[in-house]
Amino acid sequence: MRWLTELIIRYRNICSLVLTTLLSVLMITAPAGKQENVARYLTMTVFYPVAATISQVTNFTRVYTENKRLHQELAELSTQLQFIRDQSSENQRLRGLVGFAENTLYKLTPVRVVARDPSQQYRSVVVAGGTAQGVSMFMPIVGEHGAVGKVVQVMGNMSMVQLLRDPSNRTSVMVYRSRAVGILQTDNGRDFFVRLRNHEDVKSGDTITTSGLGGIYPRGLTVGYVTNIDDRSNLLFKRAYINFSVNFDKLEELFVMRLSPQWSAQKSEIDSIKF
Repeated sequence: MRWLTELIIRYRNICSLVLTTLLSVLMITAPAGKQENVARYLTMTVFYPVAATISQVTNFTRVYTENKRLHQELAELSTQLQFIRDQSSENQRLRGLVGFAENTLYKLTPVRVVARDPSQQYRSVVVAGGTAQGVSMFMPIVGEHGAVGKVVQVMGNMSMVQLLRDPSNRTSVMVYRSRAVGILQTDNGRDFFVRLRNHEDVKSGDTITTSGLGGIYPRGLTVGYVTNIDDRSNLLFKRAYINFSVNFDKLEELFVMRLSPQWSAQKSEIDSIKF
């Protein structure tokens, strides 16, 4: 029986032709009633399953194509929705920045952050604004919530900004309530504190602002808020630990304060004096 199956498979085209010819002859020579029975039998056992299978394959192909199209549309709509959300968030930030710009007495130039220091605790950013936009060295950089840093390198259309949280950026700050002046410092690059003399008045929750000393930042820019005070580790000085008012991990739109360094103007005045 196996040899017969192998023979039929090997000569399947000839066997199909012979079978079709025999069925055709039988259908022609058979009586009308017999022809109807044979046709009905062939329809139910051969043609209908084949037609049903072809229909199912066609439906599956159509469903697959439709599913693929819907997935593509979903991806496009998701991308558009994300873009709209990002635009909405940016518009809210810009409205806040516009309000900040309107309330300040200084001339501000808006810039956008285009690059960051790749280190884990980055100390600088690059902004899209340079000499072509009127930016020059040591101009202060501010955001909606306070001081951010200062310009330390200027190019044609870009500038590098040294952030307040750079450990080498020693900034003179002031306790807004008591007017006590100190220096913003850090020992590990993570925990920042204001170094004050031990008798100075400072409390948790106090606002820390720029003092105006040093010739870079004008007085009154918000720097942060006091979280706790260490007055036991040193007999002469105490530390007022702070949280920055600016989220340095989410800097996007900033302002350059068009303010020349005060010491530069003072130097030119001193140089003009004739002894």
